[in-house]
Amino acid sequence: MSALTGLKVRSKRLITMALSLVFVPLLYSQGILTVTPGRSISTTAGTGVLGYTGDNGNATAATLASPKSLAYDKAGNLFLADARNHVVREVLKSGVVITVAGSGVAGFSGDGGQATSAFLDTPIGVAVDGNGNLYIADSHNHRIRAVVNGTITTIAGTGVPNFSGDGGPATAATLALPSAVAVDVSGNLYIADTNNQRIRKISGTIITTIAGNGEESYAGDGGAATAASLDLPTGIAVDPAGKIYIADRHNQRVRMIASDGTISTVVGAGIVTFAGSFSGDGSAAASATLAKPSGVWVDAAGSLYIADTNNQRVRQVGGGSITTVSGTGEQGFGGDGSASTSAVLNAPNSGAADVLGNITIADTLNQRIRSGNLPILSFPVQTIGVASTPQTVTLSNAGSAPIIVSSIAFTGPFLASNTGTCSASPITLAAGASCTENVVFQPTAQGMTNGSVVFSGNGVVPQSVLLTGASSQSTTTISLTSSLTSTFAGQPVTFTATVRPIVAVTPTGAVSFYDGTLLIGSVQILSNGTAALTTSTLNSGTHSIKAVYAGDSNFSTSTSSAILQSIADFSFAETTPTAGQTVAPGQAATFAFTISPVAIAFNFPITLSATGLPPGATATFTPPTITLGTTATSFTMKIQTAASTALLHHGELFGAGTISLGLLLLPFTRRMRRSMRGLRPLLLGFGAILSFAAMAGISGCGSNSGYFGHPQQAYTINVIGTAANGNVTLVHTITVMLTVQ
Repeated sequence: MSALTGLKVRSKRLITMALSLVFVPLLYSQGILTVTPGRSISTTAGTGVLGYTGDNGNATAATLASPKSLAYDKAGNLFLADARNHVVREVLKSGVVITVAGSGVAGFSGDGGQATSAFLDTPIGVAVDGNGNLYIADSHNHRIRAVVNGTITTIAGTGVPNFSGDGGPATAATLALPSAVAVDVSGNLYIADTNNQRIRKISGTIITTIAGNGEESYAGDGGAATAASLDLPTGIAVDPAGKIYIADRHNQRVRMIASDGTISTVVGAGIVTFAGSFSGDGSAAASATLAKPSGVWVDAAGSLYIADTNNQRVRQVGGGSITTVSGTGEQGFGGDGSASTSAVLNAPNSGAADVLGNITIADTLNQRIRSGNLPILSFPVQTIGVASTPQTVTLSNAGSAPIIVSSIAFTGPFLASNTGTCSASPITLAAGASCTENVVFQPTAQGMTNGSVVFSGNGVVPQSVLLTGASSQSTTTISLTSSLTSTFAGQPVTFTATVRPIVAVTPTGAVSFYDGTLLIGSVQILSNGTAALTTSTLNSGTHSIKAVYAGDSNFSTSTSSAILQSIADFSFAETTPTAGQTVAPGQAATFAFTISPVAIAFNFPITLSATGLPPGATATFTPPTITLGTTATSFTMKIQTAASTALLHHGELFGAGTISLGLLLLPFTRRMRRSMRGLRPLLLGFGAILSFAAMAGISGCGSNSGYFGHPQQAYTINVIGTAANGNVTLVHTITVMLTVQ
């Protein structure tokens, strides 16, 4: 920077400082959503004593020296730039702290070797990519260094404080006091090149400037970020959508680079002063005022957090509004174990958010890492699929204007019970008003389950509550029904088993059906909790049917009560001689039978009928219909045959045909008498024979197989018993023989 330029800058600052003496922050009519329970504050690392001790022990017993920046890896381990100890340390999820880069000696060395043997000089910024690689803003070495698998290298900067190298390899570029780094999901690295008043980007190995023209000033909103002026950018963050946020420290603002490369102010207003001011909670973030914002970071939901350093606060931006989430504004140390907004901080420099939305703060001059933990509603062990006893979240408006909570979003198996005093969404809260929202846990799987509920709306900074609960295997009951409690042998019957409970979860697995101890079959449960088996193989008698549910990881086994299934049947037996009967035409034959229930009572009416009767014959049953019950019953069948008028049906030589032949021959006989008087004795004899044959045919005399006899006819008669049960019939048949001669 030239002497002339420095003079201009100092003159500008003197003028704006004078103007700030008469600047009075605007009074806002604003609403502020708070939830109870709310965030709490605690110490994650550091004792408050300046020092470098405690590695491999609990982080809360370690000493730090000006912790400046924080970053989480995807496993939840926390990295911190322990600036004045010239190291980067890691707080494992177990709470143990270790050193991962730097030997504790200020300087520059070690590239290509173990990171813990290298020299760093006031590392201020840290970032971790998706592969677990660590990036360090080694500020006083004017370099960016990377630790990959424990080995450290320089990836940007030559060590000479200057500005050069855009468009070329980052290792050949010069930086000036880089103080923050961030990495996006594609692995691009962003650098707050603080004393160059620029934001730079490394893509692959090539470095470029993406914001700042090098002038130390405030200008350029609405235009290309590369043409804008910044003033000591010390913090940088990239949100899930790719927007880049800059802590423009001496401009008392947070600026944003959009995807199209334009820059705008998203937080901060008023006259630009050295000291800044505090105002605007509950109002539009662009109208709020800040004081030396040093760091910015975003959570997984896209909320923006600001280390409002000289205001001794951490502030959150969401829904277009801003609020304080940690700090009272007082400078010092205090508040651990109480609400995060009651914490006393000392120059918070930066922070990070874990995957749940808990924030961790580099409380620099307190030599501590503090955590603003989201509230947690913990539910006791709950049976799967059954809603728990509700727990209450209170929503309050701590501001001076109404707010509207238009969204209540749950993750995990948690839901609103609709038993609180809050209205259905959207919820309108007047200034100073509050209402309760009751939350229940309804687990869908066995084991520990985590989730959250987020209350938000336009102009409302989202407020989150973490939810957790454990579940146990649900005890089931199984009931069994039959489509027909009593049915016929061979008739299909369907057994349906229903497994309960069915609430938010349906049991899976199979239901097995047993006839006593004999397995009939197994069926998979349907989505409505039922399993149905159809069978027609049960023998006649009474069966004890039960269903057994095998269970799954979420539901216990269960066995139904047995149901009795009756399979009814009957049988015939002939009690007359089974060789059959023989009658002459016009005579009757009577057959006797016994009909019996099989195994169990047969309580359906049985209708009797017959087929295969001789022509013209009729069958009469006594009785015609029988209801057996448990006792065998006798009945008779009388077959009345028809009296015959023309019994020779098979082209007999003699009979009616013979008589007709004789009548036809009479005229010829008269003529032949005149011409054949000598044959008269022969003709008379022939006529006598015909007459005899005719008389024999008419009388029906003769033996069974005699020359002039009538042959007997045998008939197989089917005796049928028919019973009906709804649309199903049961039919049994017995045969008897009848001969008519």
